Amino acid sequence: MSPDILEGLTDPGSIRRYLERLELSIQSVQRRLKRFEDEFGMDSEVFYTKLQNAELNERLEYAEWAGEHEMLQRLRRQRAELRKKLR
Repeated sequence: MSPDILEGLTDPGSIRRYLERLELSIQSVQRRLKRFEDEFGMDSEVFYTKLQNAELNERLEYAEWAGEHEMLQRLRRQRAELRKKLR
């Protein structure tokens, strides 16, 4: 979601509903990350650091894993922004 849309969410009820959807999305991404972690025997944070430092060979699965990791980070940032709005 773009920052403009987050800024447009001002009603506490709308923010809470959106937060609920974000939580479901976060859980879904975390489940996908867990499958990668189990398959490759590595925590996603460790994997992402190694990928950024070019310590891993290129594999299609790594691109997917990195995309999921980045998605989780975006969702968490959005959640934090919306939680601030509720304070």
